[in-house]
Amino acid sequence: METPVKHHVYRTGEGTNVGAIGLGIYTRLTGADTKGAYSLFEYVVPPNLGGPPTHIHTREDELFTCVQGRVVVELDGEEHVLGQGDSLLMPRGVPHMFHNPFDEETRVVAVVSPPGLENYYQALSELPPGPRDMKLVAEIMTRHGLSLQKKP
Repeated sequence: METPVKHHVYRTGEGTNVGAIGLGIYTRLTGADTKGAYSLFEYVVPPNLGGPPTHIHTREDELFTCVQGRVVVELDGEEHVLGQGDSLLMPRGVPHMFHNPFDEETRVVAVVSPPGLENYYQALSELPPGPRDMKLVAEIMTRHGLSLQKKP
């Protein structure tokens, strides 16, 4: 008989913080928690944070839902401003980035399917402190099916 998935209420800021690139990244559910269905994250984006560079996921789709503040998401060259309650699907293979140019903290809940992005964030969090060795970051990205979008 299959073991049911455990239920739990996740409060804002709960989960394992594997923050990278200046924002809080809280892993709430991993693929192991959801029997391989998806992973779930909460991103806490400080005011006026530039966010990650434009990048591409080859393995997973991301669904962003803004739950506090506003966030700017650039998806395939088109800019979208998400306010509280707004959602945006970012399909795999499509270049995207997000940032918070506003004067208030932003919180985004991200559903990622299939799961696995938690392993990427964990690997980034294990890098030595201090200035990022971009060669190491690039190796981690490649290993997890991500790449930076090349500038034209």
